[in-house]
Amino acid sequence: MTLYNIVFKNIKHNFSQYILYIASMTFSVMIYFTFVSLQYNEQITAALPESEKFESAFLGSSFVLLLFVAIFISYSNSFFMKRRKKEIGLYSLFGVSRKKIGKMLFCENFIMGILSLLIGILVGELFSVFFTMILIKLMGFSIVVKFSLSTNAVLQTVILFLIINSLTSLQGYFIMYRFKLIELFHAEKKGEKPFKPSFIIAILALMLIGIGYWLLLNAYESKSWNEHFGRNLLITLVMIVAGSYFLFHSLSGFFLKMLQNNKRFYYKWSNLLTMTQLTNRLKTNAVMLTMISVLNAVTLIAYGFAFSMYYNSLATIKDFTPYSYQYTVTGTEVDDRINRIIINNQEHPVLFSKKWDYLMIKADATNLPKLPGGYYYFDEKVALIPLKTYNQLVEKLNKPKIASLKAAEAVSIVKNFIGSQNDNENVNKRILLTSPTEDQSVKVVDTKSLSLLNGDVQPFLIVIQDQLYEKLAKENERKIVQVFKIKQEETSTELTNKIKHALPAETEFSSFSANYEEIQSTYGLVIFISGFLGLVFLAATGSIIYFKMLTEATEDRTRYLVLRKIGINKREVRKVISKQFSIVFILPLIMGIAHSSIILAALSKIMDINFLIPVMICTGTYTLLYGSYYVFTVISGSKIVNQ
Repeated sequence: MTLYNIVFKNIKHNFSQYILYIASMTFSVMIYFTFVSLQYNEQITAALPESEKFESAFLGSSFVLLLFVAIFISYSNSFFMKRRKKEIGLYSLFGVSRKKIGKMLFCENFIMGILSLLIGILVGELFSVFFTMILIKLMGFSIVVKFSLSTNAVLQTVILFLIINSLTSLQGYFIMYRFKLIELFHAEKKGEKPFKPSFIIAILALMLIGIGYWLLLNAYESKSWNEHFGRNLLITLVMIVAGSYFLFHSLSGFFLKMLQNNKRFYYKWSNLLTMTQLTNRLKTNAVMLTMISVLNAVTLIAYGFAFSMYYNSLATIKDFTPYSYQYTVTGTEVDDRINRIIINNQEHPVLFSKKWDYLMIKADATNLPKLPGGYYYFDEKVALIPLKTYNQLVEKLNKPKIASLKAAEAVSIVKNFIGSQNDNENVNKRILLTSPTEDQSVKVVDTKSLSLLNGDVQPFLIVIQDQLYEKLAKENERKIVQVFKIKQEETSTELTNKIKHALPAETEFSSFSANYEEIQSTYGLVIFISGFLGLVFLAATGSIIYFKMLTEATEDRTRYLVLRKIGINKREVRKVISKQFSIVFILPLIMGIAHSSIILAALSKIMDINFLIPVMICTGTYTLLYGSYYVFTVISGSKIVNQ
């Protein structure tokens, strides 16, 4: 019998044992191929106005996905090889050379990799159509999705996974050279000595996590964070991760010890078995639980943030684009033409329109503690509007008016995308307005948070007294704008195109519908990529626990067999398994939710956007999917120990 005959017989007769490894590799191939198929999808790139951003986003994400998939496959292969160490030891015991055993393992792994690659690409092609439909829906496009096979996606997937498959196959080849024969036979019998938790480490865990949370929640008010954001963020995250490890390492040990001291609770036979198993494996599980909690947190942060931005996209665009249309006035002929187009459109009646002017002049505002980004973006210029115009505009926008201003007083209008919107640190500070003949110093008496101009980057807008405005307007050029507010502005794409074509090419023009479509497509892409990667992280997270729990269940099979012989039935054994597994699943989930909630709360505070509802939706959905892994693991573990 040749080596290859043995390989095929092994795969055929042990396929039930190999199916888990094949399934994990097939899933990895399917996920990656589906993702890169979307990257090369011509229907999506043709619909996007800025396809370069789409390609860059998918390219970067595909690299992260590939790295994660490679680690996941390597972990799956290690689990698979650990279960086969006794079998490998038997081959060696029967006189088969290490080289031949290595070749056999290499060939088996490579054949399973090729099989997984073919199945993964076929299934991935079917799923790519489904995910394309989801992406198009999220981005707000109206496209009929067609079935298409991307040659680039196939070649890229085949080449990369052949490399990964070769590396994991070599990992199997060298296993005979890494372990002694006795170690192969006793691989499943290695236990862990009872672990005594450290009180100092337990206190350190609480301190590190508590301090990390406090630093994140108070980041925006801290000058240190403003000056050293990257450094502080890295230190804080390291503290939280280290605290998580110490928490699982020692604090959980004290908790288990406390439960063991409760005799009434501990001496119930199911609790006794559960606590004993968890205590004996506490040190090993600490690393895994820390890794799972971090993965849970990363997934929830990415998906929670993306979904929050998508959820609040309409409210956000309304904050930064108060008017349906805004353009710079160039002449009465153009105004008449635009008015006719808008008035004749019956689907979108005009709510209000106004022509108004403002001044863009040089100013020295460096005396202010907090300067908006628009000040430097517009070359250290500020936008001045008179009090009368301000009150007329805010009346139309249902915002509060300013009662009055003295000659040297001003109110700053700031709308930041990131940062506090009600910052009063600039109050009672002075701004020097430069003019050809005489500079004018004004004192900021209040700060308002709203937009009076359309645009992603708002100029630093200042409201001043009417008389002072007229005085400065004599020596500075007025910038005149025409604004319109219409009904159902988010669906006015056709009207927007008509207005755009009617305006001269050099005219500055902004529309709500165009900005809304851009934001919807951008956030739709972000939420899709985050959700897609989130599903991968969830699958990997659940699989890591699944592999770990099944390994422990296999090692404990003889112990449960003893329990069965003394009269404990299968239902009671499943109860023990479910209790033991529930703690391993629930602890990192709680920790991941806690970490993500604090970080998202800090982001919500910094960006002044309500994350509560979308984050609750994401957390609830994630918990349900995560719970399905727990149920599946309990069923699989019960089957192993009840055989």
